[in-house]
Amino acid sequence: MYIKLVVVFVLGIIETWLYTGWCLKANQGKVWSSSVLMIIYMTMYLTIISWAIKDANTFLMIIVYALSCGVGNFLRITQEQNENRKKLQ
Repeated sequence: MYIKLVVVFVLGIIETWLYTGWCLKANQGKVWSSSVLMIIYMTMYLTIISWAIKDANTFLMIIVYALSCGVGNFLRITQEQNENRKKLQ
């Protein structure tokens, strides 16, 4: 069970990192890159949700997933801010 939670945590970070990247690309009007990110994001998201539905310990998995989403969002926004600072220098 713990291995599954670790996998969900890692996938949640990646999935939310991709989703935040999609939001940024869509906001910039980058059609192709935002479309590719959305396809990957939705595949990962639906996979994680289907695991949670099938799992007996859904509550713990949802908590782990929610925490990983926060981490992924934080990492992607921090990365974007660092890239913007480098462009301004």
